[in-house]
Amino acid sequence: MALIQGIPGEFEPQPWGEAILRSRELLLLRIARRPPDHEVRLPGLATTPRHVVEDHTGKALTWRRDGDDLVVRLPEAGEPPVVRVALQGKLRIVPPDTVTANADGVWDLTPTGTPAHLVARRAADVAVRFIGLVDPDSQYQIRLAGRRYGVTGHELTRTTIGPFPIPELRVVPLTVPTGVRRVLVAPVGTVLASLHPGRDEITVVVTNFGRTPARGEVELPLPPGWSASKQAWAFDGLDPGRSVGWATRIAGPTGAHELRVQLEAGRRSASAPYVVHL
Repeated sequence: MALIQGIPGEFEPQPWGEAILRSRELLLLRIARRPPDHEVRLPGLATTPRHVVEDHTGKALTWRRDGDDLVVRLPEAGEPPVVRVALQGKLRIVPPDTVTANADGVWDLTPTGTPAHLVARRAADVAVRFIGLVDPDSQYQIRLAGRRYGVTGHELTRTTIGPFPIPELRVVPLTVPTGVRRVLVAPVGTVLASLHPGRDEITVVVTNFGRTPARGEVELPLPPGWSASKQAWAFDGLDPGRSVGWATRIAGPTGAHELRVQLEAGRRSASAPYVVHL
């Protein structure tokens, strides 16, 4: 993902020390603990370095890119140096919670804070479906990729929000209201099947991210040795932005198992895999 344009920000403390921004295009890596392999890894640096040297001597250091990470090899002897990283442009980072869309262009997020960060494999108009418990009468501002929507809590958890235009290979922040426990994002036009485990059952949900009513058939394939009270459903007249769901009891071997719904709803059918713990 070396072509990702990240967002402005700062790096968190690292196992080896800290990264300090001295100017818009200059980083200093202060090494407090030398790694056993003498390699310092700085995760999430989207800006390409111009050169990497020891701060006081100007001696060039060996470095490489590993995905979104910068890896610098330190001298094997002497005190750990301060490393000067000159950048080819303004510092941009890829936040550690960044999620890339799957092959269908779909994100399935379990947010850990009020912002989430998304990367699209290709430019697309998307819509967002929030799942959780919020105040139905409160007003919420949803921001994504420079666009903003104001919605009530009732609208927030009962319909898709959007569309939002997401550029290709650029980290964009999404506002996540407090109380939201899961976020589904899909290209406009998609009909998406997702799984939502409960205490003793699982709910199969189909959401219409399109602009016209949807119809189709849903099946929940199960691994050998599993059983379900029901595995197939049909739907018709599912309005744009709306969802329909069916609960079914499942039983199977204990442990974590990935399940995926099989959906037939036209050309833009998609399914979000989910790991179920029994």
